[in-house]
Amino acid sequence: MPMDHLDRFLAAFIQALAQSAPYLVVGYLIAAVIREYVPVATMARWFSARGVRPVLTATGIGCLLPMCSCTVLPLGIGMVKGGAARGTILSFLITAPALSPVAVLLCLSLMGGTFTVLYVTTCVSGALIAGFIGNALLRNEPPPTGEACTVDPADDRRTWGARARAAGHWAFYDLGAEISVDLVIGLLIAAAVLALLPLGWIATWLGTQHFMTLVYVIVLGLVTYTCSVPSMPVVQSLLLAGISPGAGIAFLIAGPATNLGELLALRRQLGGRTTALFTVALVVMSLTGGLIADHWVFADYHYQPSPLSGQAAGGCCVASFMGVSAKPTGTVEALGNIPWWHWP
Repeated sequence: MPMDHLDRFLAAFIQALAQSAPYLVVGYLIAAVIREYVPVATMARWFSARGVRPVLTATGIGCLLPMCSCTVLPLGIGMVKGGAARGTILSFLITAPALSPVAVLLCLSLMGGTFTVLYVTTCVSGALIAGFIGNALLRNEPPPTGEACTVDPADDRRTWGARARAAGHWAFYDLGAEISVDLVIGLLIAAAVLALLPLGWIATWLGTQHFMTLVYVIVLGLVTYTCSVPSMPVVQSLLLAGISPGAGIAFLIAGPATNLGELLALRRQLGGRTTALFTVALVVMSLTGGLIADHWVFADYHYQPSPLSGQAAGGCCVASFMGVSAKPTGTVEALGNIPWWHWP
């Protein structure tokens, strides 16, 4: 690797890592509090009915739990077999891997407020619609008698201090260790994209705001395994390399929410109709979010990738919705652009 590429690689990696750190800490703590005080058995009971309220509850809880698609799948299947409404669980299966406090805060840090609001709004609205349609079209499994999900969880007699320590331990030793490895890998991939790929290559293939560009990205996201948190820096690097905002939105929805292995397992356990509705919902969500981004929210987007700090030619640029996240060209510049409060 030539020295200029190495310097750009280190600059991109250092700045992305430092910018992400404080938001990750906050996200870990929020996730730990939810895990400590909202038992899984309670969630299963909340999901057991049809109607508006259970779908809203499943969607909201899914937004708060830090789970990847492979983690949420056995939980969702178990709840359905325990009597939970299929449509309600579809809402949970969509939001849980795609959204979490960590992912939202990281997206806000790396891609800016407008991009994040569109991403979250598309995920939540799509999950709600899929849940309502699923409850109308899909039948439930008969709830078995004597299952744990129908029994109130035992009272936790630990003190508040003990529970707080347990939450902190899980946040930084369990969840942190699990997510941080993937996140660092994602940051390394993102830095490599910026440092090594020709600036015009991604812009040529995925930079056009066309319908087929979104289709390519969605197909890629559906068949590959990605997690929402590590995907954020990768998508940011692709945006800086020339991918359209709509393609970024589409990948963040289709990629983390499922993968080919999960779809096969879902079909085997819950049947073809449930899997088909789940897949169609993700495709429609991704297309809708991508089209809104490309043709409404960022309709004037004309970014041309440049090695000069992400500056663009034309009326709109990456920095206009990413804020200060545009990458510097050198390691020293990267260190200088990091706010002081990110270092602790």
